[in-house]
Amino acid sequence: MMLFVLGMILFIGAVVAIVANIKLSKTDKKVGRICRIGGFLAIIVSVVIVLASFIVTVSPGHVGIAYHLSGASTNLKVGYNFVSPWAKIHIWDVTTHVVTFSEGEAIDDIYGAQTSEKDYITVVATLGVRIDTSKMEEYVSLYGNEQITSQRIMRLLKTISRNSIEYTIGSYTTAEVMSNKKGIAVEAGNHFRSAVANLPIVVDSFTIDDLVAPESYENAIRQQAQLRMDKANAELQQEVNAAEAEANRIRAEGEAAVAQTQANSRAEVARIDAENAAQVAKIKAENDAEVARINAEADASVKVTQAEAAATATVKAGEAEAKAVSAQGKAYAENPQLLDLKLAEITAEVQIEWAKKWSGYTFEGLNGITFTNLTDVLKSFFPN
Repeated sequence: MMLFVLGMILFIGAVVAIVANIKLSKTDKKVGRICRIGGFLAIIVSVVIVLASFIVTVSPGHVGIAYHLSGASTNLKVGYNFVSPWAKIHIWDVTTHVVTFSEGEAIDDIYGAQTSEKDYITVVATLGVRIDTSKMEEYVSLYGNEQITSQRIMRLLKTISRNSIEYTIGSYTTAEVMSNKKGIAVEAGNHFRSAVANLPIVVDSFTIDDLVAPESYENAIRQQAQLRMDKANAELQQEVNAAEAEANRIRAEGEAAVAQTQANSRAEVARIDAENAAQVAKIKAENDAEVARINAEADASVKVTQAEAAATATVKAGEAEAKAVSAQGKAYAENPQLLDLKLAEITAEVQIEWAKKWSGYTFEGLNGITFTNLTDVLKSFFPN
């Protein structure tokens, strides 16, 4: 509308300038020419401004409505729309707006709920909402030209979502809420969507970003966690002690088994050594006995052989001596002179030997016989 008014003012000014140019051109042609050119330029600009006032631009993600003086309305499409400048234009942002609600300092900013145990849970929730374009008439009738992010609409959404959270959390204990945050968020989101189903608003998302339990509950949880940790450590220590005891028992049994095995091995080795020694001694004794037997047999054989040889030699010597004696006797028998001669030789030899040994001695011997010379002795041996 302002552009249209501005264009019309400029157009009227341009017309006035042209009319004035007609009067000035009679007195001052140069000034009249300038006014004439300026007037025509002003007319062109005013026409452009007036035409621009009939154009309304709607950006993507927005919707617009033109309310005419007649009371009719026209929906504006995205892009350029040709609308009379005196129509009333309203444009709304219909994209999704993400809003986070949490506990603030003001009383009406308290955002949380009590559990069935009367523990207060602080909540941080995020909503994704947008205008339902299929219910634009209802939206306009309720909120006029307000955007969905207006303070009134945001306060309404916060109140509804807080009621949904209070309804949901109030049905559970503190432990159930804190252990099932995802389930609480889903249930509260469904309740919230049901509560705004009749409003010209679309809920694209509802998430609970955080649930903060009271400090007393947190302390109790920490104490329980510490107790569980202490119990787990005690059980672990018991398991470690049991494992060490079992390891010591197994080690002791192993050492005892090793010692027993070593003792058995030593005993077995000693037994085997004793058996081997006895076997060796037995074999040695048998070998010694066999060697002794063989040696005895060999000695006996040698002695027998020697005896046989000696006997044979004796027999042969006897035979030879007998033959010699026989021959000598035969010779002495055939030649008595040889016997006398032999006797004379023997007597001479004996006398010589006895003379060497007993020369100058006399003997008083047997049975009162007195040997005065060697001849008497010889005669006593050989009386014939």
